[in-house]
Amino acid sequence: MFKNIFVFSVIATLAGCTSLMASVSGPDPVGKPAGERTLSMSIEDSSIERTANINIYKADTRFHDANVNVVSFYGSVLLAGQVQTEELKTQAEKVIRQIAEVKQVHNELTVADASYYLERSSDGIISTRIRTALALEKDYPSSRTKIFTVGGTVYLLGKLTAAEADQAVTIIKQIAGVKKIVKLVDYLSPPASTEAISGA
Repeated sequence: MFKNIFVFSVIATLAGCTSLMASVSGPDPVGKPAGERTLSMSIEDSSIERTANINIYKADTRFHDANVNVVSFYGSVLLAGQVQTEELKTQAEKVIRQIAEVKQVHNELTVADASYYLERSSDGIISTRIRTALALEKDYPSSRTKIFTVGGTVYLLGKLTAAEADQAVTIIKQIAGVKKIVKLVDYLSPPASTEAISGA
């Protein structure tokens, strides 16, 4: 009997806390909006990249002379750069897929000689210019976007609505040096309008 009384007391207390929090937190819903990237997600992506780079380096000595870039965003991994053979391209992807936290892999590696420092530096400048332009764009969710460039090809990763992805592409096209844009986007449903929410 005392056990039941205790359980009911706990439930009543939690219900009271919920009511109090609902009252003081204002009219808007609490929690992260759909697609919002949390600190734990950022830490997990960094961990994926670090683990992948170490394991790829250990997997085959030929990777030491390749140019393999691992970019993780929301657990979605981009492999980009150059490797010597199709076998190495497949092997790199296999290493990535063995990491438990990885949700999907986009293998964009090409079979070619590793790019030179000047080309990689140019790619870095392009990426920086795009990130800056997206950050300065009014109402654009740059925090939900990741940009990476290889050989003038710009990879757009993120969680975006179709309209946001199109907006990003329009901005990217204006940046000098961009040869191609590849969208690797997890599409979100557009937010419901205020009228639809209010039932107007």
